[in-house]
Amino acid sequence: MLIFAKDIGQRDHQHELEDKLPELKQYMEYQRKLFPYTVVRAGLDLAYKEIDDIMSFIDNDYQPLEDSSRREYPADVKQWYTNRFPWTSAFLKMEDMHFTLVTLVKVMDSFRTHESASAYHWPVLYDSVHNIIQVYNSLIRDDPGNSRDIHLSNGAEVNFDDFINNYWFDLDFMVFSQADYPHARHQERKNSMEENIKEGMAEGMEPLAALEKLDRRFKLDEAALKLLRRDPVETRFLELKSNPETGNKFDGMEYVEDPQHGRLSIIDAEYLINCGHASVTLDSLSKGS
Repeated sequence: MLIFAKDIGQRDHQHELEDKLPELKQYMEYQRKLFPYTVVRAGLDLAYKEIDDIMSFIDNDYQPLEDSSRREYPADVKQWYTNRFPWTSAFLKMEDMHFTLVTLVKVMDSFRTHESASAYHWPVLYDSVHNIIQVYNSLIRDDPGNSRDIHLSNGAEVNFDDFINNYWFDLDFMVFSQADYPHARHQERKNSMEENIKEGMAEGMEPLAALEKLDRRFKLDEAALKLLRRDPVETRFLELKSNPETGNKFDGMEYVEDPQHGRLSIIDAEYLINCGHASVTLDSLSKGS
């Protein structure tokens, strides 16, 4: 299983403060309606089907295959790829994305192992999740009967911004780029990195040199630096790193001190923060059975 910032298989967490904080209770009720694993898995399935269809189309001299279920093909494949997978296409060619999707699908089906993603995997996951959530939310609004075929939640629209806030470790691949969503949970790190790079540039460094001199507290590994530099992609960075432990900080009974609420488990503290950032309305949170 791929390691996320929270356990992607858990959907029944009870927050110790939710009975005291009505807005938090509503937020947690929404969280319990989600099927986080399915959101990721269905997103990868859709992305793989699309990329595989288009690559087969290319291999067939840009002619549709007779046995393909796809009815429409792009006139400009490169533009389609850029539009459909904007973050992935900034770093990976379509062939590399196809390889990455195969790797991610395989590990999502493995429940006895735990793997860490490299910087190259997160934009692929980001685009894939975004696309399936758009499809699902449209069905929830306009064709709720067919939304059960995807079943990303118990009848609630999925808030993409909040999902990324909860399950992504960071958005380092967005450094010096502007997202279409607030992603407030990750903005402090992103802004700090950008300021650090700007300081280096102000001292006369080239942008890439300033990137490589980033403060050690950001802990950028080799893959992240290569990604941000747009270096040629090496296959070893498209592979996953196996972990003997889950690496999930929410598995243990670790606690932090909250200024307002005192001692909280890490997962409760994280949900409390993300509740404050949530851009969903109370009406949308109350949807579903």
